[in-house]
Amino acid sequence: MKEELWRMVKLFLLWCLLFSVAIIGGRIIKNDEIMNWTILLGFVLITIVFFGKRYVKLSFGRIERRMVWPVIGMSVLVAASYLFFEASFYILIDIDHLFPKESKELHEAGQHISGIAGILSYCIFGPIAEEICFRGILLGGLLKMRCRPWIAILITALAFSLVHGYAAKLVGTLLIGIIVGWLYWRTGSIIPCLIIHIVNNSIAGIMHLIGQPTNTVLIVILIVCLLSLAYGLCWFGKKCNFAGEVNQDMPKV
Repeated sequence: MKEELWRMVKLFLLWCLLFSVAIIGGRIIKNDEIMNWTILLGFVLITIVFFGKRYVKLSFGRIERRMVWPVIGMSVLVAASYLFFEASFYILIDIDHLFPKESKELHEAGQHISGIAGILSYCIFGPIAEEICFRGILLGGLLKMRCRPWIAILITALAFSLVHGYAAKLVGTLLIGIIVGWLYWRTGSIIPCLIIHIVNNSIAGIMHLIGQPTNTVLIVILIVCLLSLAYGLCWFGKKCNFAGEVNQDMPKV
């Protein structure tokens, strides 16, 4: 257990170092385009190092070959359903009115995401870098140390939520963190987590370009997405009986 704990700590510190270089380097540079390219290169470096060295294993884990496409499809369904449910709920309760300062900051931050580099960072490589840390390193490490699954899932989901730093997004990021953590435990694979996170961020980016629908439409969307989200999670619970140990055939650090 001590060996696995030390391994997890070293991987986490390595991830923090690479992530800090990407973010701090991007913040120092005032030009948005250069900043986005700096952040993107940092995220790509994290992806190459951790998957290339197999510090985090990019595989389908315990997912059988015949279940690969159904798992991918259901991961997309869960991601889209959750995002539209969360967005509809936030609009209906007028989250901007409850957290005006944070909503303004989030809007301003979104304006800096532009061009190919910004889109790739926010929609693809940012989610990959976060999943490497929170599911691949932290959750995977806790499960290998025989931590009870739900405790490990809640710890990493809470850390994932707090790192995002906004009270307005606290509950939403906590819930999605629990969902992807549960799927990681069920499947032994980071791939469903990557799909959900990438689809979630991609749709969120597209939604910034779409006008706000009426409350009636929002309520319909909320109900439909809640039902489809429940269906997707139940499908993973019933059809995919993968729960067990996470693969441990990873190289030493």
